[in-house]
Amino acid sequence: MSRRPSINSHVSHPNRRAGLTPMRQNHPNLRKLRRCTSLEWIYNTNDNPTDANGSMVIRVGEEYEFSSVLSCVSIYPLDERAVQMRDGSLPVMSYWYGKVAEIYLKAGRQDVWLDIQWYYRKVDLEDEGVDLAASVGEYELVLSDHISVVDMCCVEDHATILPYDEGDLTQPQIPIGRPYNRWTIDITFSRNRRMVYMEERYCRKCNQWFNEECVASLGRQLRRNVKAGVQSMYSDISFDPQFLSLLTLPIRRGASCGVVGNGMILVKGGELMDEARILGQLPEGWKEIMQQAMGPMGDENIARYYCIACTTAVI
Repeated sequence: MSRRPSINSHVSHPNRRAGLTPMRQNHPNLRKLRRCTSLEWIYNTNDNPTDANGSMVIRVGEEYEFSSVLSCVSIYPLDERAVQMRDGSLPVMSYWYGKVAEIYLKAGRQDVWLDIQWYYRKVDLEDEGVDLAASVGEYELVLSDHISVVDMCCVEDHATILPYDEGDLTQPQIPIGRPYNRWTIDITFSRNRRMVYMEERYCRKCNQWFNEECVASLGRQLRRNVKAGVQSMYSDISFDPQFLSLLTLPIRRGASCGVVGNGMILVKGGELMDEARILGQLPEGWKEIMQQAMGPMGDENIARYYCIACTTAVI
């Protein structure tokens, strides 16, 4: 069984690696370097060079392992727009982010180099003129197939990047200020780029998301009130009209609905209806439960449209 290399950094980081030097542009011939799948990087500190707080274990990331704590890292950027805060660190989205694809050691020295598979921020996509930038959130990271070599000395820390599954309406909300990932893109630049939009309305019949601007411009607006369809198994139960109206709210995400959206309304509404079958009526406190599921969006008056795909479902 191979032993994980332990490297003592020749760079001192007494303040928990705050204020690292920007990434160097040059690197040695990688073919002559040793490769490993994991490594312990020990930072020299004034108190104890082997202190656990001054070390970091990194490993090569596995395919589709978007949120691996050991393989995703933040990189101190070579960017004049990155302005240090008082403690020497940078704002969350000023760092560059990547996943470790390869680890290289230079024989006879304490040099470590990493192949980094880059996450693109919104600003990075804008810099490169990629149309997808218009659909990327403030704290969203897009995993690319762009890989380049980085000196280990400019790795700031591990990075926790939360996965976002667009198809999971029950996914917990992603906290504001936390980096997340939902898309993987191939970085191939050409003169003709296709615009990619963020889908923001959900069709319960098609099981698809559609951009709200497209729905508003291409869909046919519904001018009458929508009534919730109740299955025959609930025919003996008298549901509050307000509860039924909540079941017809459009499923949306983005803006006031947050990154994940308000799809939890469907889940909680179904759970309350199941309880009503047992109790003969909605349980006490159902209003508070539904209000929590709606989140900050509330039950504002939202325009309804016929789905632009199936043309019959209301979204």
